[in-house]
Amino acid sequence: MMRFAQGIRVHCDDPDGLLALLADWDKRQATGEVMGYIGTRLLADRDEPGCFLIIAEFAEVDGDLTPAAEAERNNRRAETEEWARQLRALVDGEPEWTHYDELYRTGITGNLRTG
Repeated sequence: MMRFAQGIRVHCDDPDGLLALLADWDKRQATGEVMGYIGTRLLADRDEPGCFLIIAEFAEVDGDLTPAAEAERNNRRAETEEWARQLRALVDGEPEWTHYDELYRTGITGNLRTG
């Protein structure tokens, strides 16, 4: 299954605020219309304190749209625009948006220690 990832690189002095914003987004997505969104990861840059990478992943839902088209459709939703506004209010400067088509993924899932 092909996937698409959107990266959002931000500088922020409030990692708990970022976590709360992402957790709220995930809660709302779990009860909303399926738009190809399958999850988010928040990564902290070990070499640059205060720098974070948000990775939002998308997959094909029904075969009519590619994962990238699902992401594009999701980006046009009012809820997503509001989330982006809240993100901009939380971070320093403008987020850096990047887009990736997944070409390969290992088969490891779950907890690496317990499977």
